[in-house]
Amino acid sequence: MTNPMLFFSTVQGVFPKDLAPTFDKEPSREIRQSFGTTYGGNYKLHWEEGPRTILIIKKPNDEQTDKALVDVASWIHAKYPHTNVVVEPDVAENFAESLPFVYTIPEGKRVEYTRVTDLVITLGGDGTILHTSSLFNSAVPPVISFSMGTLGFLLPYHINNYQTALAKLIENRNASLLLRMRLKCTLHGPDGRRLQAKDGSGRINDLTVMNEVNLHRGRYPHLTSIGCFVDGHMITEAVADGLIIASPTGSTAYSLSAGGSIVHPSIQTLLLTPICPRSLSFRPVLLPPNATIQLKIGDKSRGPAEVSLDGKETFFLDKNEFLQVCMSPFPMPCVNRVHAGEDWMKDINDLLKWNQSFHNKQSMSHYISE
Repeated sequence: MTNPMLFFSTVQGVFPKDLAPTFDKEPSREIRQSFGTTYGGNYKLHWEEGPRTILIIKKPNDEQTDKALVDVASWIHAKYPHTNVVVEPDVAENFAESLPFVYTIPEGKRVEYTRVTDLVITLGGDGTILHTSSLFNSAVPPVISFSMGTLGFLLPYHINNYQTALAKLIENRNASLLLRMRLKCTLHGPDGRRLQAKDGSGRINDLTVMNEVNLHRGRYPHLTSIGCFVDGHMITEAVADGLIIASPTGSTAYSLSAGGSIVHPSIQTLLLTPICPRSLSFRPVLLPPNATIQLKIGDKSRGPAEVSLDGKETFFLDKNEFLQVCMSPFPMPCVNRVHAGEDWMKDINDLLKWNQSFHNKQSMSHYISE
C-alpha cells in the first residue's frame, strides 16, 4: 500500500520586488486537511512543475543564520536562475548588497504568501517554524526546515546538507510530507460577537496556531475562573493559573511542561491541559478533532485573563468574554527526512530522553546515531 499523493501546481511569472500581484479568487492549489484524513502521518507530494517561488525564513539576529541565508539564497539563484527567491521585507533591507536578486511581499499583503509561494525554507530553530506558520493564516505550501545545530522537534535536516536536500526536492519534484495539524482561534464578547481590537484598528481576524492557545492569569496573582465548553456543552469550571489548548505538535511544548500527554503529530486531536489547577482531579484530556472548545472567563475571576498564541500575540479577555478553538483546515505540510514516522521516534528519545534508563539507552543508540 502506498502513501496518498498530493499534486501541487506552481505560480508562473515574476512579480515586482516589493509587490506581488493580487487576484480576487482564493488560490486553488491548497493543501487542506479534514477530519480523519491522516494516513499514517505521511503524504507523498508531487509538483506538476518544479517550484518557481521559494520563500526563505531565517532566525533573526544570528550571525550563523545570516551566513546560511546568503549561502542558500545564492546557491538557489545560481543553480536555478528561473526561480524567484522571496524573503521578508526587513531581511531584504538588511541584505540588500549581498542578495540584490531577492523579492519581498509588503507587510500589508501577507495573504500573497499563500498565493505565490511554492516552497518554504526555514533556517533556525522551532521558533522559526512557528513564525513561518504565523505568516500563513490559510493554506501553507510545503515547508523544509534546516537546523543550525540546535536541537528541535521540527528540524529534520541539518544545514550542512542543504544542497543535497534541496536539489533532490526541486529536481525530483517529489517529497514525503507530514501534515501537522493547526488550530483556528477566534475571540468573542459576552454576546458572542467577534471582538474588536483594543486599539480601534478593527475586528480581530481568525488566528491560526501551530502549537497552542494559552489562556492564563498573566500578571495577576489570583487564580482565574474559566468555564470550559465542548460543542456548546459545559464540561467543567476550572479554577487554575490557566488552560492550554494544544495541537499534537504542541503536545511536546508548553502542554508537556504542564503535565499533558505526548501525542504523535499524525494523530488528529485537541489537547486540553490545565495549568496548576486548584483541583488535583483536573487532569489533561484529549478531545476529537471535530470538537469546538470554548473557554469563557467566569464571573468569579478577579481580573482579566491573557491569551497568547504560540507564545506571542497577547490579548486580554474580561469577564464573560471567551475564546473559541477548533481544528484548522490548513495544516503545516512539513517535508520529512525519514519515512514512517521515525523522525518523531528519534526526537522523543534523543531530545526528551523519553523513558530512558541506564539499561535501555544502548537499545536507543540506533536512533541517536543517525
